[in-house]
Amino acid sequence: MALLIRVLVLGVAVSVGSTVASLQPASAAAGLPPALSALVGTWSCTYTGPKGSSKSTYTISKVNDLWIGGTGDTSASPGRPANKSFFSFGYDPKKHVFITLGGSSIAGDYGASTADAAESAMTMTYTASWPADPSHERDVWHITPSGITIASSWTEKGKPTSGKGSCTKQ
Repeated sequence: MALLIRVLVLGVAVSVGSTVASLQPASAAAGLPPALSALVGTWSCTYTGPKGSSKSTYTISKVNDLWIGGTGDTSASPGRPANKSFFSFGYDPKKHVFITLGGSSIAGDYGASTADAAESAMTMTYTASWPADPSHERDVWHITPSGITIASSWTEKGKPTSGKGSCTKQ
């Protein structure tokens, strides 16, 4: 009798699990969105802004079917010391939004940004969502399996300012 009850409970659990699994959004079953999948790996990057250039190396790994995470090392540039960073990129299939969260070893260098885009997007525009960003920075990312370009724009001391970055997968 106990064996029969266990088999019935297992059968109900499998049935309920199958029903719940079938209710998952298609993106959760399909794996990472293409842009996030393309970011997994090791990257060498260069960023040039109004105060000079820096070089970075990032290593990014898959966390699950909606998130990737990574760490990086960035060289010093005029007015900014060398630093280490950590970050996560994710996708919310219910809200159709990409999310970035991260920080670095420089005090006050942290934040969260979002980009409204379809799951299949390979180009997205991130805007800071926390903390409040008085410079109104916007970062346009274009991602391919072997490269990333980033075009940044913001206001500094009342003047429009910009920078650009590019990364190559190792």
